[in-house]
Amino acid sequence: MEGYLKKWTNLFSRWQDRYFILNEDILLYCDSQGGPIKGQVHLKVAALILVPEDPLRIIINTGTTEIHLRANNINEKIDWINALKSAQDRCLSRQNEIKFEQKIQELLTDVWQTGAIFDETLSMLIPKLEKNSQIKEMADRLESIGKNLKTKITLCAQIVEEEKQKLSNQENGTVYESFIHQNSAQSVIRDDLLNHQHFSTHIQSQLMSVSEIGLQIRDHQPTKYNNIINNPAFQKIKFGNSPKRDRLPYKKDPNEKINVWYLCKELIGKDLGRFSVPIILNEPLSMLQRLAEQMEYSESLEEADKIIGDSALRMCYIMGFGVSPYSANIGRTKKPFNPILGETYEIQTSNCRFISEQVSHHPPISAGYAESKTFQFWAHTDVQTKFNGLCFQVNPVGLFNVILKTSNDHYQFNRCTTKVQNILWGQQYLDHMGQMKFVNLTTGDNGVLELIEKSGKSECEMRGYVKDKNGNEKYKLKGFWNDRLIAYDSQREIVVWKRHQLPQDSDWYYNFTEFAMQLNHLTIEMIKELPCTDCRLRPDQLAFENGWVDLASSEKHRLEEKQRARRKAMAAANQVHVPMFFEEIIEPKTNLKWYKYKGNYFQQQWKQVGQELLDLF
Repeated sequence: MEGYLKKWTNLFSRWQDRYFILNEDILLYCDSQGGPIKGQVHLKVAALILVPEDPLRIIINTGTTEIHLRANNINEKIDWINALKSAQDRCLSRQNEIKFEQKIQELLTDVWQTGAIFDETLSMLIPKLEKNSQIKEMADRLESIGKNLKTKITLCAQIVEEEKQKLSNQENGTVYESFIHQNSAQSVIRDDLLNHQHFSTHIQSQLMSVSEIGLQIRDHQPTKYNNIINNPAFQKIKFGNSPKRDRLPYKKDPNEKINVWYLCKELIGKDLGRFSVPIILNEPLSMLQRLAEQMEYSESLEEADKIIGDSALRMCYIMGFGVSPYSANIGRTKKPFNPILGETYEIQTSNCRFISEQVSHHPPISAGYAESKTFQFWAHTDVQTKFNGLCFQVNPVGLFNVILKTSNDHYQFNRCTTKVQNILWGQQYLDHMGQMKFVNLTTGDNGVLELIEKSGKSECEMRGYVKDKNGNEKYKLKGFWNDRLIAYDSQREIVVWKRHQLPQDSDWYYNFTEFAMQLNHLTIEMIKELPCTDCRLRPDQLAFENGWVDLASSEKHRLEEKQRARRKAMAAANQVHVPMFFEEIIEPKTNLKWYKYKGNYFQQQWKQVGQELLDLF
């Protein structure tokens, strides 16, 4: 509402016409219509006062001063009073909505805290089931946690329903309607974006549907054929053969907030004994592919292999390689997909080839191996996690290994602690902290790289040193894990690692690097050649990459149920899962458990034993 009212100015000028504009809960005024703003009043902290002896006057008390206004007639006064009160009511309603959402978030925090405890207890219980039947106390604790979780979710659902009823009773109904139609509106936006995006995989002379590709694999790869031919995610896509892409098929708004209502829908009514993190908290890559990201800076290993006569400098390049994956995590607060037991992944870059496999389900362990003309690399991811509803902390367990072929140096190093802050509200961010310790098992050289926790004085900073086997310091290191690592002594400085430039609009694609963009890229030839266990063929991950969230969620649930059924059948038959491409052994130099690559993947021996590959998808 807007229009002229008389405003009391002072004893000399008295009442003067001013043009007032009511914008939401702020009342603005200027000398004349279209003129510069002279002042404003925030109605949420103001009181409206009527003066019985002056029926045309309106007084607005701001808490520090009073503004006296006069309407030209009684009808105009009534219109302004109604408009001002309505603005105050809307402001109060918005404040109540914020309080309501905060209450939902607090309850969801409790749900997830309890769910994390539930998962931790379950992971402790399962190994004991195989060894000890005296588990009553843990079983009772598990049951109690489950009941607690159900109670909190039920309360959350009741509050949602009560608020829904309140909002639906309002005359305009617009607030609740906007919540109800939020997902459908986002779907329209997603479809529009998808229709107007042009990415490299589609700029080709020939695209093929999954039914056309399926004709070429039906007879000799029946498991793969059956998994993809009628799957809705694969049916919606035309595949090409472009070797690279510079973006994902779906743009995701980097400022998109967690949809509390979607989380409620995902959690309510689910079997709480099978607690699963909602898919909207994922990024469209699996843990196997995240392990492959270690290879983005494999050129550091090639540079290290070229160095002759300075083992300490070789160590500096190894340390640059070791810390490099953290630069790819900047802005990536979403979690990767949990691989299914037996799931695999392969990638071949310009200088190396990499294979990974999910070798254990409880605890979840991914094993990886890479090789080139100059190096070998192997590692496995076994993490301990903590979640308090506000912060998710990951403490990696296990060592990463590198062998340089020219010098035959064998290096081992650990990963540091990672925290995801502000899980539910606030600005989410990743931080890496703690010591990474490196050792050359061949020469005895050792190094320490300390990543310093974020503070008001420091962000992304790291520093360290390299010593020989006698404890003599050879190099110091300094830098930032979001930029570069520099090795230096009294005579020189050497950049041993530098971060690659991010692709254009990477913030719209989960902040993926150019390397990460390629990890889930699926072409016609890949569909033909990859084993049926490769995670590029996961329909839930493929659907999620394309922005089909509901389809991805239903497919994820289907795959999890399929995995549970397979594990249950194996347990009934007294069978134990055996990894296809890795074997668990004890490392002779350190006496630690690790997973050795069997050497049977890149030679494509799995094609000869194709009938033994698992039907996962």
